[in-house]
Amino acid sequence: MFRTRLIARVLRTLPTTLAALLALSAAPDRMARAATLAQDEAAGGVIEIGANPEQRAPLADAWIGAWIGEAAAPSIPGRPPISLPVTIVVSRPSDAVAAAGPTVLMTVLPTGAIARPAIDTVGDGKALGFTLDGGAARARFAAMLSEDGLRATGSCMLFNDKGESMPPALDLSLRRIDLVSELPEQRVYSATLDAAGQKLAMRLALGEGKFGPTGAFEIASQGLRDFLVDVKKTDKGLLVTIPVGTTATLDLAPAADGTSLEGTFAQGGFTSPIKFTLEPGVRLGTLRRPQDPVAPFPYEERDVRIVHPAGHTLAGTLTIPARSPLARDGRVPAVVLVTGSGPQDRDEALMGHRPFLVIADALARAGVAVLRYDDRGVARSSGDFGRATTIDFASDADEAVEWLKDHPAVDPQRIGLIGHSEGGLMAPIVAMWQNAGDTPENPLAFMVLLAGTAEQGGKLLTRQTKALYDAAGVPADKSGPALAAHAEAMAAIAAGKPAAEIRPLVEEMVRRQVAIGSLVIPDDATLKPTFDAAVAQVSSPWMVEFIRFDPSGVLSMIEIPTLAMCGSKDLQVDMGVNLGILDEVAKASGAPITTRRLDGLNHLFQPATTGLIEEYGTIDTTFEAKALADMVAWVVETASKAPSPQIPDAKRPAGWQRPAAELLPSEPVVRPAPESEATIPSRRGVGGASRPAAEGKP
Repeated sequence: MFRTRLIARVLRTLPTTLAALLALSAAPDRMARAATLAQDEAAGGVIEIGANPEQRAPLADAWIGAWIGEAAAPSIPGRPPISLPVTIVVSRPSDAVAAAGPTVLMTVLPTGAIARPAIDTVGDGKALGFTLDGGAARARFAAMLSEDGLRATGSCMLFNDKGESMPPALDLSLRRIDLVSELPEQRVYSATLDAAGQKLAMRLALGEGKFGPTGAFEIASQGLRDFLVDVKKTDKGLLVTIPVGTTATLDLAPAADGTSLEGTFAQGGFTSPIKFTLEPGVRLGTLRRPQDPVAPFPYEERDVRIVHPAGHTLAGTLTIPARSPLARDGRVPAVVLVTGSGPQDRDEALMGHRPFLVIADALARAGVAVLRYDDRGVARSSGDFGRATTIDFASDADEAVEWLKDHPAVDPQRIGLIGHSEGGLMAPIVAMWQNAGDTPENPLAFMVLLAGTAEQGGKLLTRQTKALYDAAGVPADKSGPALAAHAEAMAAIAAGKPAAEIRPLVEEMVRRQVAIGSLVIPDDATLKPTFDAAVAQVSSPWMVEFIRFDPSGVLSMIEIPTLAMCGSKDLQVDMGVNLGILDEVAKASGAPITTRRLDGLNHLFQPATTGLIEEYGTIDTTFEAKALADMVAWVVETASKAPSPQIPDAKRPAGWQRPAAELLPSEPVVRPAPESEATIPSRRGVGGASRPAAEGKP
């Protein structure tokens, strides 16, 4: 998936991440290791939770259920105030895992957390503590029930990746609500919001429970399903508050017959009339998709940590089949899953789908171990996502492969990569590094490119933009000038033109894009913030490298079995162009590449109607069943025959020439691991550094 197109969202829910919030805090204090104490400034006391589990009282029954509220702090001079909308759902653990504490699912949308399990949960009577893990930062919450059990107050403290607390503490305030999904009756209304020509379909579920009116919200195209909202009765009807980054509200009045709700949607400075229509007999869906794995699981999942020579840690999940017909001497083949562009977690979660979880389950059931990990700086992985480039991310995948080679359950001669989108661009880069030389030690065995890119980045982005315009029905007379300006800006960046020449081209690109949806183009003074944002985007290290990079040199070096798949409804990576390039590369270089064109599938390999990004969340299928089964069958067959011999240059087809060195990316230079860390020698000396011993290894 590509982060190159900014999707206009009426509900602005793009994550700020906990790490970004730390910038709003003051200087750090050293974190007390007994993180079971939290200051409840509102109550003027300290919430104490027993350090010894045997001394803790059972969690009060009143905690079990749903809560909604916020964690907020006044502004620090010169800095904006911090306010986080928070919803949690608390459930009691089974007897088998009671020692682990209660289960808390957290939704803090500005940080990107949706129904994310909290860690370090501790219950002690009326007190409850839990942590939101953001990888490079954490937020520790602690709260105490009120006497009537309807409210809870406490605090939230942010901690950086060094374990230092970042004052001020946020005041936490929660209110008990009913889960509308658990009520015997709920009324579901649907509406379409029209915002400057963009149409956004949404649903609202309402009900009345023990704790008063309650509701949930759904925007399938944005992956919001069964999203808790605050509902209050007003003189004319209902006020629904949607706790996103910039709070949105629905001020609604019911029709006399109850078949509709009509009123106003408001968020920030935007307001629009809106009408919801009752859908009899409908209930909102949950976050679960039909292909999400269901127990019993014939495999084991282990949390792992991989220390990169650059100093950051990749957190991931290793799935190991309990039994495998592919095992040799007790060791099984394995794959590393490599995510697409943009900050992705180990499941590549997007719009309610978790494709990498589905792929891992399917492969493990077929006898193949799977390692998937959070991108650097995302979820539980540390590091700086924003400053990294494609080559940096490729080095993360390379390190994951190296880590797998040392795992006692994995056959080091049968490790492959499966890369999606930008991950499909990275996989051949990693294969080139892994298989360098005539006799590499345990080279990569195979790879799968799922909608991987074969075209130069700048050209691909212009083609992608055209496909999205066409699918959205933008007339050619309007899209043409915008596409011409886009192509000119991309060509200038690819050619390495100076910033002074690039900026006016980007500004013209913005003007042409604005003209598509506006009768009158605002003056340049009004557009300056948009100009600045666009220039910053195309000037970022990741974007510059992506626009300039031509994969042809790397692709011509492929010498391991490779499966490349793409769908005809993919608007982000054109099937005909990119698989066509791979076919040409295979013919010219002798690379063992198999291409498969999949009719009717989009960039996520879902059966699609339009292929538009906004459609992803409305489709229940995560990965079309036959395409998934075919990929798994190919991996199983290829792994059963691995390893395959290297292809010496002399055995390449006549006329093939090794690409020029400038077309082949070098591994990024990284700082050596700190002397205090245990190290093991790197087989290839990534950046000249030794490779830190991975944590969590058996």
